[in-house]
Amino acid sequence: MTGARTHDSAGIGIIGSGISGLQLALRLQQLGVAATLYSAQTAEELGSTRPRNFPARFAPTQAREETLGVHAWQHDDARVHSWAITIHGEDADLQFTAALRPPSSVVDFRLYLPHLLDEFTRRGGDVRTGPVAVDEVGRRHGLVVVANGDRSMRDLFPVDAARSPYPTPQRILCSGFYHGIREDVPHRLDIHFLPGIGEILRIPFLSRLGPAHVLAFEAVPGGPLEPPAHLDAAADPDGFHREVLRLLAAYAPGLRERVDTAGFGLVAPDELAQGGVTPAVRKGWARLADGTCALAIGDAWITNDPLTAQGANLGSHTAFALADLIASADGPFDAAFCRDASARLWEHARHVVEWSNAFLAPPPPHVLGLFGRAAGDRQVADAFVSRFHDPVAMWGVLASPEGVDSFVKSCT
Repeated sequence: MTGARTHDSAGIGIIGSGISGLQLALRLQQLGVAATLYSAQTAEELGSTRPRNFPARFAPTQAREETLGVHAWQHDDARVHSWAITIHGEDADLQFTAALRPPSSVVDFRLYLPHLLDEFTRRGGDVRTGPVAVDEVGRRHGLVVVANGDRSMRDLFPVDAARSPYPTPQRILCSGFYHGIREDVPHRLDIHFLPGIGEILRIPFLSRLGPAHVLAFEAVPGGPLEPPAHLDAAADPDGFHREVLRLLAAYAPGLRERVDTAGFGLVAPDELAQGGVTPAVRKGWARLADGTCALAIGDAWITNDPLTAQGANLGSHTAFALADLIASADGPFDAAFCRDASARLWEHARHVVEWSNAFLAPPPPHVLGLFGRAAGDRQVADAFVSRFHDPVAMWGVLASPEGVDSFVKSCT
């Protein structure tokens, strides 16, 4: 580890340089709380990896970035203004379009994370780069916050079975940055729901190589959308692209018609993420060997399937909420503080988890009914899509038939 000091019992040690760890570090810095950020990678290394995720950051997250003074890429190449939703059925498809107000920000995290890390450093933040052991960090600080979801950190926070209904991935993912797709409406996202099969998404995105399209297959395990997740796109790019186009033609023909076959392909051979995500909630805090406590946030605490696009937004919300709890604490960062902090963070997070888990199952009748109303009423459609900004309100709508009825009445 570079630049390590022998002792620093004061301040907060933050492990992880994802959105949760970086926004927590920046917010504590803003609030005058001493914090040291431990990052496995330099800013340059964060910007040169393969893509791991393709996050959309909704309006509340962008507002927090404004508060931190790090909100960048405020132009339409990095925004999604509307959604086109298709629910495919055996007899007929249900379709509607809707405005997303305000627009979401869609920026490659290989641009976004180095920007935040550089800004924290520029403002005088203490960053230690290299391998890190959580017990070592615990000996230096009054509280450790783990925002790194790597396997080495997950062992510290076992899965909370009561909050984690799925023991295995519910979707097998294959997502990448592509060129050669025409937009029928600029800055519009396309999502195709295929009940029992999975989802296909196309998202205009600002990648590290410039404007591109994210094309994502979320396959129900064992289903017909799964094969691309197991193909080596670098070893056989032609075969990989043929399989992608075959699936588009079979399951999203309208999207396939917008593909320029001759110009279609990944923007670079390694611009692809493949694998599965097991949704899980882990224990929110742990006691280290020397008695110091560690709190989990971000991927170290909660892993959601990316379908509802809430992961980065939950990470940002949690970082700000925890920063406020730390800054206002009038006692030690002991087990009582961690237990209370984790419980208070869960009050918001549970809505995201329950909604994200519910969306992995076929939609119940009251949700299908809402989709039907949205298809016939643009006001309902716009309100529904814009509700993605507020997961608490969204889950209040989708959790029950009464929630849907109340929502529709409020729109009309």
